[in-house]
Amino acid sequence: MEDRNDALERIRAAVNRAASSDARFISVVTVVGSVLRRVLSAEKTAFQAAISLAQQTRLEEMRSELSAMIEALGTLLPQHVSLDKVPAREELSWWFALSEAMQILEESIDQLSILVKQQEKGSAIRDVTAQAQRLLREHYNVLLEQARSYLDG
Repeated sequence: MEDRNDALERIRAAVNRAASSDARFISVVTVVGSVLRRVLSAEKTAFQAAISLAQQTRLEEMRSELSAMIEALGTLLPQHVSLDKVPAREELSWWFALSEAMQILEESIDQLSILVKQQEKGSAIRDVTAQAQRLLREHYNVLLEQARSYLDG
């Protein structure tokens, strides 16, 4: 949890040190925010389809982390997003919801990886993108562990 708090603080610091008129920074942050919203929606779907309280609790923690990261991006995003405003698909099968969330996380990690590589080392843009990518990898690993546990019975 402390590493995640550190990631949020690094994002807040990067947003604060970037000029609010820096179009490149705002463009990349908007893409990162869009990616995070998509993942948040998939995790909300998985939360609603969860078959145990433990799954719901863990997914709620993950959704809160994503929401906090989106909020850390602050006023640079075109619209404020809360957990309640992010839509979820209706999915009755936990397994399908979990699989979909993992697929979206994989795609999102790949997308952010490309963005990270294109940014100058030490830049605020690279730091924000890398922190978001790291959080999504952690979420993927949690869901992968849940999938393994589900398959093992």
